[in-house]
Amino acid sequence: MKKIVYILFTLLCTSIVSCSLKEDIRSGSKPETYYKDAMQCQTGLNGCYNVFKSMVDHNNYWYGTECQSDIIQQTASAQYDAYCDITSSSPRFGTTIWDNGYRGVSRVNSMLVAIDSAYVAKGMTEEEYNYLYGEGVVLRAYFYYLLTNTFGDVPFYEVPVTGANNLEIAHLPRMSAEATRRQLVSELREWLLVKKALPFLPTYSSENPKQYRMGAAVGLTLAGNMCMWLKEWAQARDFYEVLEDIYGTGAGNPDGTLAKYPLSDIPFRNKYTPESIWEVANEWDPYGIRITSTLASKCTPQRGTTNPDEEVADEEEDDHSDYYYEVGIPELGNLARTNSPARPTSHFYKDLMPYNSGDRRRSTYTANGPVQDGGGYLATGWMGYSKQDDRSKVAPHWLYFKGLKETSQPYLGDKFWCFGMIHTYDSNNFKLLRYASVVLHLAEVYLMQGDDAKACAYLNQIKRRAGIKEVQPADFVDAEALLEEIQNENARELFGEFQRKYELVRWGIWYRNVKEKGWGGSTLKNNVKPCHEYYPIADAQVTYSGGALDNKAYNEYGL
Repeated sequence: MKKIVYILFTLLCTSIVSCSLKEDIRSGSKPETYYKDAMQCQTGLNGCYNVFKSMVDHNNYWYGTECQSDIIQQTASAQYDAYCDITSSSPRFGTTIWDNGYRGVSRVNSMLVAIDSAYVAKGMTEEEYNYLYGEGVVLRAYFYYLLTNTFGDVPFYEVPVTGANNLEIAHLPRMSAEATRRQLVSELREWLLVKKALPFLPTYSSENPKQYRMGAAVGLTLAGNMCMWLKEWAQARDFYEVLEDIYGTGAGNPDGTLAKYPLSDIPFRNKYTPESIWEVANEWDPYGIRITSTLASKCTPQRGTTNPDEEVADEEEDDHSDYYYEVGIPELGNLARTNSPARPTSHFYKDLMPYNSGDRRRSTYTANGPVQDGGGYLATGWMGYSKQDDRSKVAPHWLYFKGLKETSQPYLGDKFWCFGMIHTYDSNNFKLLRYASVVLHLAEVYLMQGDDAKACAYLNQIKRRAGIKEVQPADFVDAEALLEEIQNENARELFGEFQRKYELVRWGIWYRNVKEKGWGGSTLKNNVKPCHEYYPIADAQVTYSGGALDNKAYNEYGL
């Protein structure tokens, strides 16, 4: 029998009604009667994606996953999530994740009931039913994946919230993250590996008729990732090996290569690339759709002229006002409005990816010219123009940003820039899941199963594509040393891709790494406490639950 636990009424809404803290749930219709066929049910699921986007397509999500780590620093004022100025009375971005996460769970639950009802009423075929229900299971798993990664233990429920159950819901405690993950893994196994409800296809491929929806690849990745949290190594392999068949060169093939996925595809501006398993889309059109973030404006070297009165279509603008720390960069354009930029920590740019490492991921250009298949993670300069150049006569040439040299602390590179950015509108896609993360997890899985040779072989897939020295088991004194190298390669490969804090917490080394290897600015190191590995639940929600919810970890530190 499926375990059903309920969640706080205050945070949830059905697909018909949006609920506030003390609002009665009332509706003239129910999802199971409103949605009659496959097309209508698909439309209902579409609304769940909007909630998902509200959770992750936000600068603070990046601050809370990458800047709260050992590899990226953001010292600009008022970026509270970036330096852990977080308490149970001011949970910052935690409130956004909590509210939207449970809003998404509730909507998916309602839609799964509607899909069941439409199928029973013969409003869809069995194939349509399996696909829609399977998609809903994956969507719900992703919401819970983000909630457990952000808060640890959280309440868990799998039924729509109604007026009949909200009083019971309001006084239920956290469920252990372990139990939640086991339940989700079981459901994903049933719908993906047993029922095969969704086709085993890459998310973004011409062969996939359901591109841009959460399909089997997303679900398999989530299931494998949750198994990593559970230390269920054999189960993780089950899911990841199917992904190897989909994206790689066959399950269990340690000599598989990532070469067919060029590093130059990794920058966020390159959308829906073949290696991506899930991206969050942004679009900007001066006269049409504007669904954007502002992340690129905080990852780009500052522009010398950022007049707040600039108009989007100002054709009178000086064509040569595209200087970023005194380097003219036509690709970035002359209408960008930038902010105090995030920078890599010294641990990252000195220890993990130094300028002389030969790592192709590091730069798109260096003083020696273009980097073959460069990933653009970091930048000390660019192939651009000085203010003295006559651009009609001079080709772009290498210039360091103001005050920098090869060994200086670089800026974040064009992996994160939005070419042609208008004001702060970032129309890049956010790459949340990529096949390289699966390869890295397989290296860890084989290590934990005692096969150091295969662990190195999978790790070398990543290193080979990056053009850096490969490794062998004999290079490491013990398994712990090899694990540390896998952890370091994880930082290098997935730099800035919204995963670093989650992984550090999973390994149990987050607090240590932030204190010992995080950015040198005193704000983060002075603020950070062990309780900050997870966000707190807002005090208002704890009070409303009648004390069923708690923030014991934060209370221990008076936060």
